[in-house]
Amino acid sequence: MSPGILSDKRAVVAIIIGLILAVVAYVFIRPIDRMVSYAVYGVALILLIYACIMDISDEPGFGAEPKPKPEVKEVPEPEEEHVEEYVPEVEAPAAELTKLPIETIEGIGEVYGKELKAAGIATVADLMLADADKVVEITEVNKEQAERWIAMSRFAWLDEVSEEDAEAIVFATGISDLKTLAQASADDIFSKIKAALDEGDVRVPAGYKFSIDQIQTWIDAAKRLT
Repeated sequence: MSPGILSDKRAVVAIIIGLILAVVAYVFIRPIDRMVSYAVYGVALILLIYACIMDISDEPGFGAEPKPKPEVKEVPEPEEEHVEEYVPEVEAPAAELTKLPIETIEGIGEVYGKELKAAGIATVADLMLADADKVVEITEVNKEQAERWIAMSRFAWLDEVSEEDAEAIVFATGISDLKTLAQASADDIFSKIKAALDEGDVRVPAGYKFSIDQIQTWIDAAKRLT
């Protein structure tokens, strides 16, 4: 899932400038020249629309009701910032990650995918080896989002885990590696995913369902590979 407008520095700058122009037009210009204030309002509106368009342009399609980059509530940053480092957990993957395009990861759309490919991160296998700070530098998303993308790429090892499943694991439970998934409880994961779906923190295509038995297959697969 995507972090939303506030994760894009360009969109944030456009929003700030647009709001400032709107306030200036209303407080200072409007009492003097109404027509000029309307023109300034127009510029502010254009900037706000520009920020929204930038957010939409990076969002992936979404099931029966395609919606780019589903909205996700921001999760508070951990007190101590850390860097995700890739540590291989198995010698042979269950899928050919070198053939999976970077857009396989939920939240990486055409724009982010193009930026990452230009920097040499073209496949899921490349993303697994990437440093979160480098991903931030390339895409200008926040570090938490970059770490989530890298965490989701780790679950591409499992044939039993789809893009939606990987997204739910990372966003709803905070699990970021196979070893932790292998040690988790299916009931606990199911409860957290259900709560995240109810809160809107995780969104899946219409009709997509999770079950305890399904989640147990993830755990069993993770155990076989760790």
